[in-house]
Amino acid sequence: MFTRGPAAGNDNYIRFLITGLIPWLGINEGIVRSTTSIVENAPMVRRLSFRSELLVVVPHASALIFELIGLTLFIGFLALKGSLSPLIWLLPVALVAQFAMQAGLGWFLATVYVFFRDLLPVLGFLLSIIFYLSPILYPVSERFSRLFAWNPMTPLLGLFRSAILSAALPSAGSVVFLLVVAAVLFAGGLLFFRRAQATLADLI
Repeated sequence: MFTRGPAAGNDNYIRFLITGLIPWLGINEGIVRSTTSIVENAPMVRRLSFRSELLVVVPHASALIFELIGLTLFIGFLALKGSLSPLIWLLPVALVAQFAMQAGLGWFLATVYVFFRDLLPVLGFLLSIIFYLSPILYPVSERFSRLFAWNPMTPLLGLFRSAILSAALPSAGSVVFLLVVAAVLFAGGLLFFRRAQATLADLI
């Protein structure tokens, strides 16, 4: 299912691994923390004039800031080594797509968590599955490329690795797929949250 790529311990593999782990840690932290954000800030949600959807965005923004710090340090290290990618301009595209997907999922999960307080263990299990079904630890072999093409994490991490490591660009079709998924999740999650918003204050 996965190819080993550079050997473990090889500098190229370590860079490949770090470039996949930093975005994943930001995604994981943002999604988990945003899921409980409405329940944890119940007094603010009960203020009808307060835009409670912003409470879900804050954990994502916080996770993104720490992710940016990690990426900046790593990119600075690569620059000192003379390995700065000429495709670094792709990094904002990857970050925007990541944030849109996170925020959309966060709004959806924060709403569901109000109704189902046992969601966190299930979410942790699902995130573990997504972790191992994403090209974070190893690149996907050509044999399974079509299967993993349906995982938006595949083109997203491809963009990060192109921007930071000068890896081959993801195909145009996969990038379009990523942007469509990000837009649909963002708009769909926000719409779902706003439709349920009137009942959230009564349930928390």
